[in-house]
Amino acid sequence: MEQQITLAALAGLLGGRLTDPARGQAVVRGFRALDAAGPTDLAFLWDAKYVAAARTSKAAAIVAREPVEGGASPTIVVADPQAAMLVLLGQVHARRHPPEPPGVHPRAFVHPEATLGEGVSIGPCAVVEAGARIGARTRVRAGAFVGLGVTIGQDCVLHPNATVLDHCALGDRVVIWSGAIVGKDGFGFVNQGGRHARVPQIGGVRIEDDVEVGALSTVARGALEDTVLRRGVKIDDHCHVAHNCDLGEDVMLIGYARMGGSVTMGKGSYLLQDAAIGQGLSVGEGGVVGSGAKARYDSVGPGERVLGDPARPHMLMKRIEGTLPKLPDMRRRLRALEKRVGKLDGQGAGDERD
Repeated sequence: MEQQITLAALAGLLGGRLTDPARGQAVVRGFRALDAAGPTDLAFLWDAKYVAAARTSKAAAIVAREPVEGGASPTIVVADPQAAMLVLLGQVHARRHPPEPPGVHPRAFVHPEATLGEGVSIGPCAVVEAGARIGARTRVRAGAFVGLGVTIGQDCVLHPNATVLDHCALGDRVVIWSGAIVGKDGFGFVNQGGRHARVPQIGGVRIEDDVEVGALSTVARGALEDTVLRRGVKIDDHCHVAHNCDLGEDVMLIGYARMGGSVTMGKGSYLLQDAAIGQGLSVGEGGVVGSGAKARYDSVGPGERVLGDPARPHMLMKRIEGTLPKLPDMRRRLRALEKRVGKLDGQGAGDERD
């Protein structure tokens, strides 16, 4: 936390109520999990399954939706413990990661035909090419690259060594993490005379407001039309968005998720860890492609959840996976039944062994 604050002041900051006002002058210096918190730490409880841990916690206080009965720690009662946590952690993060001062570092390159808004920061060894337009208070950190004709909105962050290639457009409050590449050419080739000829990719990438692209992830530009990431999309590290994909609002891609070209994902849908979806398929609004699942042949409907490879409805796949360990025993029992039936009808079952 890097500074100290009393429980009474914390309760006031969060608009909450301290259940034991006599302890209002106790000092908090940090935030910890319920089972790790000590007498100068604040802990948070927003899920009822952790009530037992809250009762045994040694925290200075616990932020919760209602008083924690039977515990040694007082409670700061708030309407939304998760929102309170975001407020406090946001303040700590801001102190630990102060923004770079506005201006262009002497070791950066900004083309004379680029346009920088008020308060923009361009870090050392960053490059901003001709025709780029960067909105107010955006930070292009060390070694980041902004290509020809790129448009970036306000309050964005390009972390060190992030790359936004030519003619892509980013909205406001977009975050591109280190090593991510936005706007690489889509993987488009045609076979001519037995050789693979690249199809020039003249589309772009259009990213709307409040989108994050994780470290070492790629978003490929479209062949003719733009690849689109709509408002609120969140992409984890090591993910791949192929050419001409359209990701709806608040879509989430978790680590190693990937897709073929022209995939459409509906609002609030998910690709979980190591999930994949094939070219031209879709995930409907609220659909979930589960961890490791591969939707190779069929689209996923609105609200549908799939697992497995190839992907199947998640309850069916759970039954299949639950059955697999039983197959050797089921096979032995089936063979034994076949032999018994063979003896009964006088045909015998042969000598084939497992």
